[in-house]
Amino acid sequence: MARDFVTGGVNFPWTLVASTLAGALLIITPLSFGTSPPLYFSDHVIGCLVIMVAVTAMAEVARAVRFLKIALGAWIALSPFILAGGAAASLANLAIGALLVGLSLPRGTRSAAHYGGWDRAII
Repeated sequence: MARDFVTGGVNFPWTLVASTLAGALLIITPLSFGTSPPLYFSDHVIGCLVIMVAVTAMAEVARAVRFLKIALGAWIALSPFILAGGAAASLANLAIGALLVGLSLPRGTRSAAHYGGWDRAII
């Protein structure tokens, strides 16, 4: 009963877990890809936003929030063309941006729980 109280309405689709890891990778781009400012600043802020959006979307009634990752992924993919940051970082940003857009589209699994009027909000 206590477990349902704490974890009820939340599940962990692999797409959202992978998005959370991609956000963490964006935060450490200077260590992993040698990103330099100003691209690093963008990666750090967007990485934090990606993690926040992915964790929020793990709640079934807030699953539609995952579509915000499309805009965040598009920015990450386009940012190397706007902001300077290094060649390896540019390729990494293109790949991570495309990954985030792709991970935003699948619906993921849904539990058997019902949320009254909120059921229609789950997409």
